[in-house]
Amino acid sequence: MNRKTLDKLKRELASCRRSQQKAADLESLARRLGRKPVKRGKEPMWESTEFDHLFPISIPHHGGRDLAPGTRKSILNDLEDDILAWEERLDEEEAEGD
Repeated sequence: MNRKTLDKLKRELASCRRSQQKAADLESLARRLGRKPVKRGKEPMWESTEFDHLFPISIPHHGGRDLAPGTRKSILNDLEDDILAWEERLDEEEAEGD
């Protein structure tokens, strides 16, 4: 992950907040932020492969319909935590490089 890719993902997350989303759209975003699907519980769960301190995220599938606004907001809030974790890591790497 680099700063340019992270900025692109931040813009995409912001646009997701302004429109309805399907589960596949949010899964794609989660995958690019370093999450992978795991078999746990009733709904599909996504765990971070890069950051152990981030909680797993459930991204439910309901027949290809748009996600409910509250569900979408909750998932996007969790993905925003991923972006913040990446920003911290990139800041640390840049500070070490100086």
